[in-house]
Amino acid sequence: MYTVDYRLRNHDLEDSARPVSVQATPEEIERFATEGYLVREGLVRDAQLDRLRTAMDDVAAAERGEQKPNASGRFGGLFLRHLMDKHPAFLDLLRFAPTLSVARALLGPQVQLRGVSARITYPDQPNQETHWHFHQRLVPDPVPAFFTRPQTIDVLLYLDDIDDANGPLSVVPGSHHWIDRALPADEYGEQPGQVVLRPSAGTAVMCHGSLWHRAAPNSAEGTIRRLLLFGYGPTWMKRSIYGERPANPLTDALLTDADEETRELLGVTGWM
Repeated sequence: MYTVDYRLRNHDLEDSARPVSVQATPEEIERFATEGYLVREGLVRDAQLDRLRTAMDDVAAAERGEQKPNASGRFGGLFLRHLMDKHPAFLDLLRFAPTLSVARALLGPQVQLRGVSARITYPDQPNQETHWHFHQRLVPDPVPAFFTRPQTIDVLLYLDDIDDANGPLSVVPGSHHWIDRALPADEYGEQPGQVVLRPSAGTAVMCHGSLWHRAAPNSAEGTIRRLLLFGYGPTWMKRSIYGERPANPLTDALLTDADEETRELLGVTGWM
């Protein structure tokens, strides 16, 4: 762990200091910046892991009647959106220092949580693998002089052990720098230099939003694969647009008497 002593260059602030205690080493942050991903083993354990699994299962059970696992096209499985608004267990991720501090070390002190989702895949159901993709595609060609490249950090938090049977994750180190390369559609084959990851339950894979990655299918010999997906971006970026917020969202209640950091993390302040 080390500290970054940020200061905000804004004369309207009484206190411009924004120190961040980073729960990683400087070498790990440098490697993340170079390779585009960082594996954080065992970030969630024991009671906290069980709490997140139970919460995900509860939300899935409530929504399975409204939506069936997607079995057509790409990205099969069951997707759950706006989880912080649906179950209090997911509010624990709002200030989850092991990932939030890393995001601030790479993006600066002013970040927001862009949303919390989940993807559940089941053994031997069709179309549950993903093609090679990345999450930030908004880079025009040619690049304008004052273009601001979208920089985000995604967190893939696995709630189950991953092996070759239930679908490992593959990434291409350094591919987040390839803003001048087009990634072909429907590409499933191996990529030069790819790394295959098999995270254990409670492990998080943090990656840049432009990193090339894909998930293998969940086979007949596999087990359920429960994955939490959340991410960070600068406070002035638009948040995730996926899914419809539920009535009486939990984060609205949280904002009633929230401190400034909570308001910033939820994207309602922090633009200056």
